[in-house]
Amino acid sequence: MNWINYRSVKSLSYERARIAGLPETYILTLSQEEASIYRDMALAIPFNPYRQDEQEDFVRSAKEIARSFAPSSRKFIEEHLQHGFGAVLVKGLPVDEELPITPQTGGPLPPDYKTTFVSEAMLLALGELTGAEPFNFRQEGQGKAPLIDNIVPVYKLKTQKGAGGFDNNFPFHCESAWHRKRPDYLILLGVRAAEDAQTLVFSTRMFEGTPWQTASADIRQWFRLKAPDLYVQMEKAGIPMGTADFALKPPIEHGPHGIQLHINFNGTDCIDMKAVEWLAELEDFIESKTVGTIISSGDALLLNNYLTCHTRTGYSPVFNGMDRWFLRGYFKKDLWARNEKAAGEVYDEQTFREMIALGWMSDDGTLTTSFSKFVHQPEEVKKLEDREAALATLAFQLTPIAGTRLV
Repeated sequence: MNWINYRSVKSLSYERARIAGLPETYILTLSQEEASIYRDMALAIPFNPYRQDEQEDFVRSAKEIARSFAPSSRKFIEEHLQHGFGAVLVKGLPVDEELPITPQTGGPLPPDYKTTFVSEAMLLALGELTGAEPFNFRQEGQGKAPLIDNIVPVYKLKTQKGAGGFDNNFPFHCESAWHRKRPDYLILLGVRAAEDAQTLVFSTRMFEGTPWQTASADIRQWFRLKAPDLYVQMEKAGIPMGTADFALKPPIEHGPHGIQLHINFNGTDCIDMKAVEWLAELEDFIESKTVGTIISSGDALLLNNYLTCHTRTGYSPVFNGMDRWFLRGYFKKDLWARNEKAAGEVYDEQTFREMIALGWMSDDGTLTTSFSKFVHQPEEVKKLEDREAALATLAFQLTPIAGTRLV
């Protein structure tokens, strides 16, 4: 089948000049008293989230902060995030009082780059309120993925449609919608703001009263979502994807619990020109209905990754050490749940026995911590002989390993 790359046919043309603000209905502002309590709790955490051997202790400590949130705040977040608009902006969060300059590159931070980790603790505390576990994809940070991503402008990546880029060329998307471990929730927490950079949000609620609310089910086979270019490049360089290269998903899906989005206007193939035209109409509709907000220091935008899609406007960093900087966290329910269907597709009896012999798999069919080095050290995969490399490619489709957080 000759799939058509949507983006190669529908050129980018985003005005994004008149964006309505995120409605006050979806904004939760913490009191100074609450913020003070959370700041003290965060500063009391003796662990560093950027040290792998201290990460789980930091996560556990941050979850204690979540338990201190007022019942009214927890209810507000749950109602709007889980069952409503799908987005909540939390304002008034405590911040790190002494900040270094904005990093020149994103992804992981050196463990000693910051002296306090108040923002990181608040990100994970808010994640706990979603009922999901924090995790990340191995490929982030050019294969040096931290649990928490630091997103900053990078001069040489100006036109990149994603982290590091800052041109007005970033299409709407749901985060990693093609991946078998797609995030259920995404949190963006401001460290430093750029006053000309808006984060844009579209919700399924905006379909109400329009023909899109009853989009035909016959579009299911019209589209396929694909992996980002970075992930494909890393796979070609010997770092396995860990999931299928493509997923057949319609941009809008009607289910028993309402409409869900599977949007990535920069990573969708269409079956024919009719599908291209349909998707172009949808993109134009989303662009016309979006709302936006500037994520300032002490703000956190929580997004339901099935009820919303998002992007940002272009902006103009000056690279003086004070540029835009925010934290990004992914959260997944049942992160370590065993997928029997996936397991059955990954290995037959011979493969199973070979993985056990290598020490990568236990008798019950789960990956062991012996395989962890290939997850955390991508260069180790390249050292494997052909058969072992093929087995590792299969094993990655069973990650994350129980108790770890990289997929």
